[in-house]
Amino acid sequence: MGAFRLVGVLHLPPLPGAANYAGAKVGELAEIAAVDARVLAESGFTDVMIQDASDNPQADRVGAATVAAMSVIGAAVRRAVTIPVGVVVGHNDGPSAVAIAHAIDAQFVRVKVLTGVSVGPTGFIEGCSHDVSLMKRMLGSAVEVWADAHEATSLALSGNTDWAAAEARSFGAADKIIVTRDSGVADAIDDIARLRAQFGSDAVDLLIGGRVTGATLAAAIAGSDGAILGSVLKTGSGHDARIDPVASRLLGEAVRDHAA
Repeated sequence: MGAFRLVGVLHLPPLPGAANYAGAKVGELAEIAAVDARVLAESGFTDVMIQDASDNPQADRVGAATVAAMSVIGAAVRRAVTIPVGVVVGHNDGPSAVAIAHAIDAQFVRVKVLTGVSVGPTGFIEGCSHDVSLMKRMLGSAVEVWADAHEATSLALSGNTDWAAAEARSFGAADKIIVTRDSGVADAIDDIARLRAQFGSDAVDLLIGGRVTGATLAAAIAGSDGAILGSVLKTGSGHDARIDPVASRLLGEAVRDHAA
């Protein structure tokens, strides 16, 4: 396992293709995202990820307008920072995420339901590992696939976190596994400890996918290989909320102090 990955998420405003798109210029959104990405990089975050998180209601698979907008924004972010960039698209659009990542030279994608079947606000959400693998092969892409073993906005219809993680790894060829628990970081850490024992010699990075704050960051560092932070970094809860430089700096410093 490598150094702790501190991943900051840029929750983009509603994009073209979304039902709640309000006409924002994609070029302007790209400029804002690039500035916020630099704030994260300068604060000590190891990775930055773009997400169409404000599109509402969010589709499982997005259309061409969303892919185009995220590619423009992602390219601006990629130019702005030297740290790895990731992409998560729609409620579960792994193939589009791979296509965007390939186009902008990003390093990884997050796929919420890579294998199995979940139920969420949009209905049934089926695993997309076959489509993700085909897209990677068609493009000749080496982009990493980070798969959720438990995803906070849907419920798996069968199996548990152990099963989901094993299938994401063996069937879905996931490079990293993400665990999120609605009940909190402590329970996610317990899941990760159990998964470490389960995988044994088949070592794989296990990250916490959400709910991490300054108060729980030390526990996350001790009990996982990384944490993905989103809302805790924002200046507010609205679609126009920006990355908070103070919060970002404090979290980055906490990781550096722990490493020292």
